[in-house]
Amino acid sequence: MIDFETTGLSPRGGDRVVEVAIALVDGNGQTQDEFATLINPGRDTGPVFIHGISNDAVRNAPTFAEIVPELLARLEGAVIVAHNATFEEAFLASEFRRAGVHPTAPLPALCTLWLAQRTMPTPNHRLGTLCRYAQIPLVDKHAALGDMRATSALLPLLLHEVSQPLVYATPPPTGLAAHAPARKVRPVTRAVALRKGTNGWMTSLLDRLPMSAAEANDAQASSYLEALSDALADGRIIGDEARELARIAGAAGLGAAQVVALNDQLLDSIYQAAIEDEVLTKTEIRDLVKAAVALGRPDKFSHLTPTTPNGSSQKTQSETSTGRAGALSNESSRADRFHRALTAVEYQRSGESRENIAVSLGVSLATVKQLLRDGKWYLDPNSDGPRLALATAAADARNQGETQSAFQASQALSKGKTAEVWRDAAFLLGRDLTGMGGGSTAPGSGSRVTATGPTPSQR
Repeated sequence: MIDFETTGLSPRGGDRVVEVAIALVDGNGQTQDEFATLINPGRDTGPVFIHGISNDAVRNAPTFAEIVPELLARLEGAVIVAHNATFEEAFLASEFRRAGVHPTAPLPALCTLWLAQRTMPTPNHRLGTLCRYAQIPLVDKHAALGDMRATSALLPLLLHEVSQPLVYATPPPTGLAAHAPARKVRPVTRAVALRKGTNGWMTSLLDRLPMSAAEANDAQASSYLEALSDALADGRIIGDEARELARIAGAAGLGAAQVVALNDQLLDSIYQAAIEDEVLTKTEIRDLVKAAVALGRPDKFSHLTPTTPNGSSQKTQSETSTGRAGALSNESSRADRFHRALTAVEYQRSGESRENIAVSLGVSLATVKQLLRDGKWYLDPNSDGPRLALATAAADARNQGETQSAFQASQALSKGKTAEVWRDAAFLLGRDLTGMGGGSTAPGSGSRVTATGPTPSQR
């Protein structure tokens, strides 16, 4: 399944692709994989009033030649399906030629426009008309991902109306990968036409991103988390905030899976802030649930119960169980968090990939990045001067009896950032080293802090 947005209607006249969406869809109409990105066409993007793609939007987007391996991998052994396939095929062939790719055999294709003309009693056979007739939501008209998803949903209905099997003049292609060496390219995604709807702004954002895309690097993750933390300061997300989050996520090339992982990371940090004093109040639970609802995760904190007045735990067994989703949120021990961070660093130094570290520790890739960042700082706080300065200020505040909320107000920090700084301060004060054993010592005492254990590949 494929769809393009273009600078115009004529590839022979020099028009180019400015956005592509492609999906692998099985015989039952189930989507197995999606890839979508804006494309830098090397020229003006054309009618912005139609596709909504400005020159500035594609400035940092990959060229078509750079995403050819992604396309070929998905065309391998497949039949191309598109609405008005003649149009899509003309642009595909033109862009392939420009990229120096020349498939040795024709690519079989199925046109849903052609199929609809033979099966659907609609006044015309535009995609929007067919979707209204079939009661299929066309979420983002003239966005490649939205049009492709609508076509994907329409296809099973059209095939059901066909009274005989479809026959193609050529078999699905093989060996396409030989035409372009595989290489990783960071897409530029976009979530357009956001609406609050009945499920909230975050759900709308996630629905308009591809299923999965690129992992955020540290700077991109920090940028998104800072914006999200600021947006959730009042416990809800409004339209302008959702659009800013969509802009950051799109520029980083994130898909829905990556945004969900970052959202969970922030919720975990808010939870950590709430249990820092080992007391969980009804108000804190209410705030946690409110934040989770705003991020489309209404059940994430449904198991929490308040602690008793003397601080003893009344939490349910599910809260204290381990697992990826709760790998950090369920670890009330700062010592355990410290050890996890150092273990992640040791794994990385032994040559393990972040993916292997995530599997070994039972956490997401986003959490691995945070653990590596923390672990490197624990080993050498001077490696990040601004972080050390803020942690030192927080340590001084703690020594003087200042509360975490008061420190947050005085420093004008977000709640999530304050929780991180407060943990850093506890580390500087030596509290994270309590009961760790193994000879671990605080930085500056002359001994290096280490974590031991088998690497993921040795397990």
